[in-house]
Amino acid sequence: MSATRMMILGLVRWMQPVHGYDVRRELLSWNADRWANVQPGSIYHALRKLTEEGLLREVATEQVGARPARVTYEVTPKGEDEFQNLLRGNWWSLGEVADPFFAAFSFLPALPRDEASAALRNRARLLRAGNDSLRSAVESDWMKRGKPVHVTWMWQLTIARAEGEIGWCERIADLIDAGVPYLPEGFPEVPGWERFDTLVNESRWTDPEAAPGDGATSDDGGDVG
Repeated sequence: MSATRMMILGLVRWMQPVHGYDVRRELLSWNADRWANVQPGSIYHALRKLTEEGLLREVATEQVGARPARVTYEVTPKGEDEFQNLLRGNWWSLGEVADPFFAAFSFLPALPRDEASAALRNRARLLRAGNDSLRSAVESDWMKRGKPVHVTWMWQLTIARAEGEIGWCERIADLIDAGVPYLPEGFPEVPGWERFDTLVNESRWTDPEAAPGDGATSDDGGDVG
């Protein structure tokens, strides 16, 4: 939420007085939903909340025909202080981007090796396709003539990060294909992990609610049925 607050305050500060529609359009033109997790549906809500908190103020409301009313915003002195604090906090600190892939990767042994390897190589392909798209955008006239140069630098950082992950995905996929063990020697003695390798190899899991004959296993490793 702090990134969304900072970006909305910053854009209103830059473009003020400005309609909420124009703030939303500008953020989407930056692809902020991809790299800053600024969700398009949250922008108007954030504008209202920032106004309620006294960080923004409404300076005008326009009604054109049957269209919804359009509110024009400005930053308050309190909002200026908040923007400066958020801006410097994000410049001088190292944040972590929450990616569900990390949670899924922590259960790597739950996937058959061939599927895990294929998923990693597919992730690398998707990242490479995204980089190709970004490189095309960086080289386009739309970027060179219509955007500040620091936007290009920011996209180059995104490309560089993705290149690092592409290499990692392909290296780990190679290790999985080579049969490198996931668990250290003696680790299966830990309660709950004793049968992990067997379950993965058989692709069969204990399910207390499974119906007889559906391939579930009992505690002694035999079929339930």
